[in-house]
Amino acid sequence: MLVGEFSRLTHLTTKALHHYHQLGLLEPAWTDPVSGYRYYTPDQVERAHLVRRLRAARMPLAQIRAALAAVGAEREERLLDHLDVLRAELLETAAAVTSLRALLGRVEPTVHHGELPAQRCLAVAAEVTPADLGEWCAVVYPQLVAAARTGGLPPEGPCGALYEPSWFSGDGGKVTAFLPVAASTSRDGAGAAGVAVLDLPGGSYATAVHEGPCSELDLTYGRLGRHVLAAGTDRGGPVREHYLVTTADTRDPRALRTEVCWPVSAA
Repeated sequence: MLVGEFSRLTHLTTKALHHYHQLGLLEPAWTDPVSGYRYYTPDQVERAHLVRRLRAARMPLAQIRAALAAVGAEREERLLDHLDVLRAELLETAAAVTSLRALLGRVEPTVHHGELPAQRCLAVAAEVTPADLGEWCAVVYPQLVAAARTGGLPPEGPCGALYEPSWFSGDGGKVTAFLPVAASTSRDGAGAAGVAVLDLPGGSYATAVHEGPCSELDLTYGRLGRHVLAAGTDRGGPVREHYLVTTADTRDPRALRTEVCWPVSAA
């Protein structure tokens, strides 16, 4: 059939069919050497439908060619792999849209000043990159809770973490996850491999409660950091986070609450 008839069966314009021909994705079954007319067969309709959708799905040309060359289960696997990529991109885009909307309607958190008491904690410390932080936390905090339960140590406050200043400026660094326990806990009371007993020093902190997902914590850090720097009270040292409402408490990311504690000089 001529290109016009093939266009009607595939809803592809003659311009699009010519473009796919140039890309090597959908070549005519035969081209008249005299007139230059391009002819297609009914068997090519299904391939045309697939090419159109793969291009709309932004599959790279090399991957489209590989998918078209594959048959049966191999082709299906290649298509499903690309669908997984698209789903991940959609989730990232949705998260970015949600975050931007939250920024536009954001109410700045209130900054408070106060003394945090010294605390004895069960703790796990490691070198962690930002990319691995979520996975690391998903393993470490249940480990801390299990160690406390095994040792008969009731928690004395919410879980938290210490982030060294260098963690933010490079590709990660030392992170210390902790769970407060009774001050009477012995130094060798962790009772679990990889879990240590740590004494967190008390001190003066500027604090603000972040409302929402951890992916937007930079907003609260920015607000809190600007406040501290403007006051000239930054005393250095790790920033402390307290996880007041976590994913163990709610499935709504907007309901999460994280207290950010910035070390400052005493008034």
